[in-house]
Amino acid sequence: MATPITALQATLDPYRLKPEDVVEPPRSFVAILRRIGPGIILCASIVGSGELIATTTLGAQAGYVAL
Repeated sequence: MATPITALQATLDPYRLKPEDVVEPPRSFVAILRRIGPGIILCASIVGSGELIATTTLGAQAGYVAL
């Protein structure tokens, strides 16, 4: 039988999204580039150019859970 999640466990869960952690999406083109720029460079350097679209799509869908 599964045990219920206590309040302490809920606060210690690093994968639980809290409302105060949600950030508004960038509105301007420069702000968008500032947010994704380093990630695209890192992704392109680790993964070959043929897999760039597939891996960024997977990262967007799965998030850090894929790690």
